[in-house]
Amino acid sequence: LAPLLLLWPMSIAITYLVAKSIANQPFDDALEDRVTVLGQQIRSVDGRAAGQLAPAARDILRADDVDSVYFLLAGPDGAILDGDRDLPRPKMMDGGDERARSGAVEFRNDSIHGVPIRVAYTYVNLDPLHQRAIHPPEAPPLALVQVAETLDKRAHLANEIIKGVILPQFIIL
Repeated sequence: LAPLLLLWPMSIAITYLVAKSIANQPFDDALEDRVTVLGQQIRSVDGRAAGQLAPAARDILRADDVDSVYFLLAGPDGAILDGDRDLPRPKMMDGGDERARSGAVEFRNDSIHGVPIRVAYTYVNLDPLHQRAIHPPEAPPLALVQVAETLDKRAHLANEIIKGVILPQFIIL
């Protein structure tokens, strides 16, 4: 019985880590969808980035009774087009330029006002014809689109999974 009582907490810890990764996937998918939709709102008007959400769209985006949702639309020059000014921007890493040009949605963990958040972001090419040029003279103008949310729902789902696993394990033990 003593070895089982030692293994049980280890099993719970491993189960918690697996539960967190399982809980993250559907929420990350939802963040990715939000980033994609917001990215479609940015346009190039007279060579400048333009994009602003209608009040109804902003309400729908922020409609979450558990988590706080943040978003940011920024032009190529770093000017904020719409959203939360204090949302941290991504740090460019090795190979970041290639991923940025591809338009792929990236994820990172960050914090805002000391609260941990999960951020999905992408860069939107404001000049799609630029990529088709044989020898483009410079990098295309890229606008930043970010959506972030706090981690309360994710933690709650992971805790529910743990609760569902602990009782059967204890009964078997």
